[in-house]
Amino acid sequence: MRRAILALAVLLPARVFAQGSVVLTVSGGPVAVPAPAVADYNAGFVLDPSALSYNVNIAGGPPSTLHTTTVSVRSASATFGPTALSNLQWSVNGSGVWQSLTTSNVTVESHQISRNAGNNWSNSLLFRCLIGWTNTPPSPPAAAYTTTLVITLTVTTP
Repeated sequence: MRRAILALAVLLPARVFAQGSVVLTVSGGPVAVPAPAVADYNAGFVLDPSALSYNVNIAGGPPSTLHTTTVSVRSASATFGPTALSNLQWSVNGSGVWQSLTTSNVTVESHQISRNAGNNWSNSLLFRCLIGWTNTPPSPPAAAYTTTLVITLTVTTP
């Protein structure tokens, strides 16, 4: 495997407006998993050294209206080069819990916010690719393992 480069459809535009007052901003892409070294094969994965950051910000609306905001992640494609999509994993920065990427929205995290509470929130996602000495298909020199990530903001307002 040479290098995995993930195109992020959510980065254009980088700001997504929901419910007229809550904004999702995503930065730090594209996700690029480097070519594995011997130590990566021994560990069983290769880690992208940079994170994909996101910020949920309430920018307007009635001051006391409570919004439940949920950030989700999925792949727009069922493939990841010559390997299974499930070999690409994500983790909320600092959690230490890794989950395989799927084609269905999976909740990253959820928070309640309101304009007068000043409780905007942000975090970041880390990505890694599972590899093995015997089960990682070789990649031709010009090839890349690719998929398109979709980061979604869902806003529920009572």
